[in-house]
Amino acid sequence: MHTADKVIWSEGMFLRPHHFQQSERWLEAYSRSWGKLQCPWHWGFMTLSIDQALLRQGKLAIAEASGLLPDGTPFSITGADNAPPPLAFSEIQEPIDVVLALPEQRQGQTEVIFSDASDSLARYLSQDREVDDLNASSVGRAPMQFGRLRLCLMPAADLNAEWTAIGVARVKSSGNDRALILDSDYIPPLLNGHVSPAINAFLNDMHGLLQQRSEQMGERLQQAGRGGNTEMIDFMLLTLINRYIGQVAHSRRLPQLHPERLFSEWLQFATELASWSPSRRPSEQLPVYDHDNLYLSFSRLMIQLRQSLSLVMEENALQLTLTERSHGLFVATVSDVSLIRDYGFVLAVRADLPGEMLITHFPAQMKIAPVTRIRDLVQLQLPGIGLRVMPAAPRQIPWHSGYVYFELERSGELWQQMAKAEAFALHLAGEFPGLDLQLWALRHARS
Repeated sequence: MHTADKVIWSEGMFLRPHHFQQSERWLEAYSRSWGKLQCPWHWGFMTLSIDQALLRQGKLAIAEASGLLPDGTPFSITGADNAPPPLAFSEIQEPIDVVLALPEQRQGQTEVIFSDASDSLARYLSQDREVDDLNASSVGRAPMQFGRLRLCLMPAADLNAEWTAIGVARVKSSGNDRALILDSDYIPPLLNGHVSPAINAFLNDMHGLLQQRSEQMGERLQQAGRGGNTEMIDFMLLTLINRYIGQVAHSRRLPQLHPERLFSEWLQFATELASWSPSRRPSEQLPVYDHDNLYLSFSRLMIQLRQSLSLVMEENALQLTLTERSHGLFVATVSDVSLIRDYGFVLAVRADLPGEMLITHFPAQMKIAPVTRIRDLVQLQLPGIGLRVMPAAPRQIPWHSGYVYFELERSGELWQQMAKAEAFALHLAGEFPGLDLQLWALRHARS
């Protein structure tokens, strides 16, 4: 790299081109150093448009682009006049990554050439143009020499230390008509995420997913038979989801959105959602931001977010409605047979009796079985599905004073028959004054 020391200007000095070149070099280095300190991922495209017509001819060309190269060099391609030459492909055996490249700035290396040469590593090509005098007392047009960046498109495999470059596209294959097919999953380094259709698709998907989850959570909180810890936990989750609906909606409307900012917000969301997972903590394998591989970064993060949102939306506790069919006989309909497989069942019991008496006498006088078997069990005085007293109320369901909780044993022939049954039947012999029964289905904890 050239030294970028500041030029000292003094009266009477003999000016040479070197002074102005060194002054420009210092100003460029100053602005680049300042810019790099503002953001670790300072390179990428602000705008990018691929020439679709040339793609059909087997050539990759940039129609329009602007942004910064990794060394801080700004570029602007506004048309064919200052665009790099198209890159032609004959036969493609495997996907090819294509980059936009510029020779590195190096000490003692020629930076400007006056006629193009393919083997030169000069950064600029001199071009002659006439410019207008913008003063009121104009003296007409004057010829000037301008330096045009010698940008070029090349396969990433051809890069070496002589070049600074950013990815443009990945060419997947070419059709029988020689037309090039680009990888739609490839996202080049960006300073504005809205340039990429893939990132815009991630934004739209996340916004729709959060809206759907918010509606589901709102409906869940309005259901009867909820309260206590479950309602509070669901309300906290709804608050989190609604907050990120606002953030995603704002991100979609921003004219400029750096991908790292979006990734940071969504990674925070993913780790917050982990509080509702069975482990209560984030995965040790969190997605990592890679500015040069944005699709991999965002696709992994989206997978984790989708999984987390799907998991937290699963009901951890469902109260089954108990309908009294006759004195001492209650029926609870099982709306989905998967409940028998994925959930455990708890019977909450309250009566105007001491808790010790409930624990001692209630299991012996309660028979629980598939609705098709309850009559036989009662008439033949056979035992039903076993009940095991629980030391405390399960955390998934509302706590109320005076209740004793019994867990249904998931074993035996009767339980196996429940997989085909449509309802539980509960038969209680004897008198329990002030009796109140609640049957809850609790989702098993996942490893």
